[in-house]
Amino acid sequence: MGRNTILVALAVALAVVAGAILLKAPPQLPGAKKTALRGPEMSGPGPTADFDSQPKPPAPDYAKAESWAAWPGRKDLADLVPANNPFPDAQDKAAFDVFYIHPTTFRNNTDWVQDVADKNVNDWTDASVIARQAAIFNACCRVFAPRYRQASFGSTGPSPNGPKAYAFALEDVKRAFAYYIEHENKGRPFILVGHSQGTFHLLPLLEQMIDQTELKDRFVAGYAIGIGVPFGSFGHQFKNVVACEKPDQTGCVVSWNTFGRNGNATAGNKRNEDRYVAKYNTEDGKQVMCINPLTFDIAQPDAPKTSNLGSLPGIASDEPLPAVKPGIVGATCRDGALYADIPTDPDFVLNVLPGEVLHMHDMDLFFQNIRANAVLRTEAWTKAHAPAQTPG
Repeated sequence: MGRNTILVALAVALAVVAGAILLKAPPQLPGAKKTALRGPEMSGPGPTADFDSQPKPPAPDYAKAESWAAWPGRKDLADLVPANNPFPDAQDKAAFDVFYIHPTTFRNNTDWVQDVADKNVNDWTDASVIARQAAIFNACCRVFAPRYRQASFGSTGPSPNGPKAYAFALEDVKRAFAYYIEHENKGRPFILVGHSQGTFHLLPLLEQMIDQTELKDRFVAGYAIGIGVPFGSFGHQFKNVVACEKPDQTGCVVSWNTFGRNGNATAGNKRNEDRYVAKYNTEDGKQVMCINPLTFDIAQPDAPKTSNLGSLPGIASDEPLPAVKPGIVGATCRDGALYADIPTDPDFVLNVLPGEVLHMHDMDLFFQNIRANAVLRTEAWTKAHAPAQTPG
């Protein structure tokens, strides 16, 4: 088994242990209005076919519009803005880009990877996460979000085929990023965003294509959400990119995993730490990162509800986003996990998983703070890279 396959296997195992249950399929056609967030469970243990022998769907052609869930200048759900929001969609004049990698939205009991021509899955992806995650970043940046042959939900199981599906999906993401850089970036600074499976792919993408290349000079920040990232990864896996410690810092990565106040991430984090120690033969840096998205300051791990600029209520839909609600959710980073209030407001339709896992709500509960922070980091990058003024 190769090094990349081993890493993917460890990441998948961690996701299962930490309660990283991925987004569910819709109970009706995903393009329908007011698609409910809760969907039916996938029956059975997942695909049983051997990954290598199973026919694969055609590779996406990233020169074609249909291979992208979000693309600047084209109407899509990444253009949505919550009602009455102080930060409008600024993609038409933005000097920055976001490359967003979506989480698992493919729940299929027979196939290891998604066919990107599957309209039902694509519509559900758009309504559930392009609208409620990728759209967070349209106030600062043009949003690019590739469709890719994502690993199915069944790939999180114990089968040795699962890591192969994740490695296969990563190659699509890397090709999409390469296409974006070659044809659309044109020297612009950019942000990377991933959630869950998206973060599985964001981390090796950052390591292999950015960290030790000239692209590191245009890398503003990475939001690697929903998967544990040990602090020691910075210095081991990454040589130039660092962990974000301040809200206006650039060239860095931020991460968190969300649980209710009575949740417990200890077991999952310990397994992650043990693997880190085994891989790098050191205890130093094994602690899993948690940067509170209400402060984005490592020195401020606790934040009350009053610090929350706005959580996004409602359900997955292709309709306009409702207004965010401020002051609903407070949160505290503790021992590598983010422990947050679970809203009781009836406008919030949450899928709280066993153990008070809030994985599906890692971003929408902190929607407006993330939105404002992305704007702040781009402003900080602009200021830091402004031409020096010569005294008159």
